[in-house]
Amino acid sequence: MQPTRTDRAVRARDKRRQQLLVTATRVFARKGYWAASITDIIQAAGVARGTFYLYFRSKQDAFVAIVDSYRKEQKRLLLESGPEQGPPTPENSRARTRAVVLSWLEFYIRNLDAANIVRDANKIDPSAARKREEVVQALRSAIAKNIARLQEAGVYQRKVSPELAAHFILGMFDEIAVTCLQSAKKSDLARLADQFVEFELHGLSAQ
Repeated sequence: MQPTRTDRAVRARDKRRQQLLVTATRVFARKGYWAASITDIIQAAGVARGTFYLYFRSKQDAFVAIVDSYRKEQKRLLLESGPEQGPPTPENSRARTRAVVLSWLEFYIRNLDAANIVRDANKIDPSAARKREEVVQALRSAIAKNIARLQEAGVYQRKVSPELAAHFILGMFDEIAVTCLQSAKKSDLARLADQFVEFELHGLSAQ
């Protein structure tokens, strides 16, 4: 079935909106949300001011749209990172954990500008901050459930509560996103994933 004129118009509109979001994300990341202006965004995008207002009511509205887009991608990745079929074992757990960690590292490096500005959502828009926290809680819950599953299988020791361990792991990952990934290259991600998983599985113990 051939696309209609309406279908093409919708796709063109969606594409232009996405282009504006990408530009706004880059501008916010470079100048900071508070210093950036709509003028900065439209000049960087090469569009008229009226075009911006076709898609967003304000600079804050564009920021919320960035958070929504980022959150949507995170939720998609969270679903894809669910537990695999079959029981966990010491032999397969490392490869499974590494694959999940690497997929999240790749996500963050693809969305580094968005990650940097979304981190300050609580200072910019309360609704955006709540949306960010919803995803963080979902991630924390998924990690805790996976840890409990691995403890039950005897892969992880049981001295640390799954919920607290989930906080530790997310904290480590956030630190990596804030520091290591800022200047990382794609070729660095495999090593980062290996180091992260080694620490998660064995900590600093010499045993």
